Amino acid sequence: MGELSHLNPNHVWKHFENICSIPHPSYHEERVAQYVIDEASRLGLDSRRDEVGNVLVTVPASPGRENDPIVVLQGHLDMVPVAAPGIDHDFEKDPIRPYIDGNYVRARGTTLGADNGIGAAIMLGAMEDQSLDHGPLELLFTINEESGMDGAHGLKSDFIKGRLLINLDTEEWGQVYISCAGGGDSIINLPVKRAQSGGSEVALKISVSGLKGGHSGVDINCGRANANKILGRCLASALNAAAFRIVSIQGGSKRNSISEKAEALISVPAGSETDFQRNCYNMAETLVGEFEQTDPGLKMDITRVDSPSGGPDPMTVGSTQAVIDLIIAVPHGVITMSPEVPGLVETSTNLGLIDSSTDRFTASMLSRSAVTSHLPAVKNQIRTIARLTGAEVDEPRGYPGWKPNMSSKMLQIARNVFKMLHGNDPQVKAIHAGLECGLFSEKLPGVDMISIGPEMHNVHSPSEELEIESVPKTYEYLAAILQAVK
Repeated sequence: MGELSHLNPNHVWKHFENICSIPHPSYHEERVAQYVIDEASRLGLDSRRDEVGNVLVTVPASPGRENDPIVVLQGHLDMVPVAAPGIDHDFEKDPIRPYIDGNYVRARGTTLGADNGIGAAIMLGAMEDQSLDHGPLELLFTINEESGMDGAHGLKSDFIKGRLLINLDTEEWGQVYISCAGGGDSIINLPVKRAQSGGSEVALKISVSGLKGGHSGVDINCGRANANKILGRCLASALNAAAFRIVSIQGGSKRNSISEKAEALISVPAGSETDFQRNCYNMAETLVGEFEQTDPGLKMDITRVDSPSGGPDPMTVGSTQAVIDLIIAVPHGVITMSPEVPGLVETSTNLGLIDSSTDRFTASMLSRSAVTSHLPAVKNQIRTIARLTGAEVDEPRGYPGWKPNMSSKMLQIARNVFKMLHGNDPQVKAIHAGLECGLFSEKLPGVDMISIGPEMHNVHSPSEELEIESVPKTYEYLAAILQAVK
């Protein structure tokens, strides 16, 4: 029996625990996709895959409801793989280890993958639940949502028949989402030059850790520290005191996660170590004060290490300055708040990843906006800053936003059902994070959508947690919506 086997509804938690046992980071969803297909086969249901790897399972209507509208339930199969500092976890081979902690399910040392494993589990639970009263269902399991929405991008309009869709990728119980932001990546590539050490230099490693991190859409307005920006500020503070050179630098785990750790290996002239450390620690003390409310675990460590043999030479002073300038200059965080929806982030950007190789420094950023014209404006700002430091920018395909439809049939049903179940109206909201619904609105002409889900916190980070009581509530809500769609 599994750790979660006694939780209700059992058939949902069973599937969630099975999904956790199958490694499924982005680009590696084959085994979990096969699990869905095998479950459909076990139940005698038709399933098929499209050219990009999305899985579709067709569930016949309850007796007497064959002529009701088809409803599509949709979730994605991949997860964001982030391990806590010091945790050795191979996300392509090792299972996620969920456990119960009070009112929540968490994972031991890693992201839980409730985004969107619990959505997929709810769909699988509905697939086998003979007690549900529903019309024809199509269950769409998409691939690689987290790293590019490849499944939604590759979806063809004739793969599914239904045009009423319930997305199960929302992270707040009691909310019905009808809109999301669009997004796009900026990958900055800065050429660097290197030169041999003079023989009288000392190698130091500076690391930033202990941060909460989080989802760059959901948590970007929480004021949390970004380890990449923290490291940049510390290095900039020390540069005037000690003419150090960067050997290597890296930070963050995913471009759509707020960076929770970063480190750099630097080469410092012998005799300048004390000045370097003093300046860095003074800045770190200032930063600890700045982020004491949002990131009380923030810490910075500086250790002397042996100079790496066979590794790259340190960057030149000029390249070191350019790397630090770039980290400092690029924007991160909330850019504008919505003037129409109180509390909604309108436009933001996230410095998710930094990394260095022999000949270049790379920074990966994900920008989001609910305003179509704002997104290219932010990306143009990033391009301009990159150009001033001598860098170039690649911009992979992005994804569109999802415009709200207040006259939506699905929204009206969702409101009525929620009030029937709970005696009050649900909150109807827009989300700053990207949902596949934006692409579905382009791919599926006339589609009518809502997004719901159980309560989750700190997704895309090792602090991710799923509220246990919200899962049966979500399942009950979904079941009642399906019963009401006629």
